[in-house]
Amino acid sequence: MAAAGLCPALAAESVVGYEVPRKAATEARTYWTRERMKNAKPYPLTALPGKAPALTTPIEEEPPGPPGYHRGRLPDTDSVLMSDDDFDALPYSGAFEPREAAPAADGYDYPPPHTTFYVLTSLYTTYPYKTIGKVFFSLNGNNFVCSGSSVGNKAVLTAGHCVSEGGQNRWANNWIFVPAYANGDKPYGTWSAFYFYAFKSWLANHEWGRDVGFACVSNQNGKTLAQTVGTLGFSWNQSRKKHWNVFGYPAGSPWDGEWMVETQASLANIETAPSPDCSGVGTSQRPGFSGGPWVLKFVPGTAGANNCANGVNSHFFTESPDQIFSPYFDSAVNDLKKQAVNKN
Repeated sequence: MAAAGLCPALAAESVVGYEVPRKAATEARTYWTRERMKNAKPYPLTALPGKAPALTTPIEEEPPGPPGYHRGRLPDTDSVLMSDDDFDALPYSGAFEPREAAPAADGYDYPPPHTTFYVLTSLYTTYPYKTIGKVFFSLNGNNFVCSGSSVGNKAVLTAGHCVSEGGQNRWANNWIFVPAYANGDKPYGTWSAFYFYAFKSWLANHEWGRDVGFACVSNQNGKTLAQTVGTLGFSWNQSRKKHWNVFGYPAGSPWDGEWMVETQASLANIETAPSPDCSGVGTSQRPGFSGGPWVLKFVPGTAGANNCANGVNSHFFTESPDQIFSPYFDSAVNDLKKQAVNKN
């Protein structure tokens, strides 16, 4: 039986949990025929009016709390639940700094620099690319696509607007995650959601600073999603002067949504209107890449302190289409993630 609304255990965190009706969760996998997948539209990526805010002061590097990260995992190494050690904030150190050149201290003018390209299909089934995938769901009678990533146990990280309609208290249905999706191919199967998590301030008030969501997906063949494809690490309370590898399945022209796309970009500016504020980078990706991860210290083939999710594609400005913003990942986002990873 579905149960929407504040869960007593989550109320202190200002989080909303929603249980997908069992029958609906079971039927979601068969709902998505190849034809429906091809015809699903990118969920409208919210375009705020005007230009992206210019950076008027040097980038502030002081984090709001103790920085930390959770380790990423290779496939078949995740336990059913993460260990207590994984839920502790591992100490921040210089070793965690990305190897790429540091962003400019004062950010960048528009359009900010970036490199955006299709990921080679030969990499899709390697770690950590295999943790990233395409999301399909229905909302208000229409079929949509977003992007997401495996971050532990059964949890998929995505944007809040890819699990619930902000400001409307409506949840998605027919929600599935297809890791390493490639032009209709599903090398690791279809994973249907049985539970969603989102911030109350997103669901009720459309607060862009909390446009972060998680879906918990059912096991397949006795294994969790994490055991099957591995997990990205996760980091929070980091200095914003970073360089990210940003992933997604953009479906707006010139992209067709059938292939994984990667952007390499550094912090361009900070949007201070949301609470908490949001970070912006340059990209030519388009709607459909909503919910795709911003990855710190992207080092293919390695887990541990590398390949840590530190943002999600959220929104842009109408007069600055070649830039995307992500909510800042603070302690509250980490707490939300832990709730999702612990869900069974």
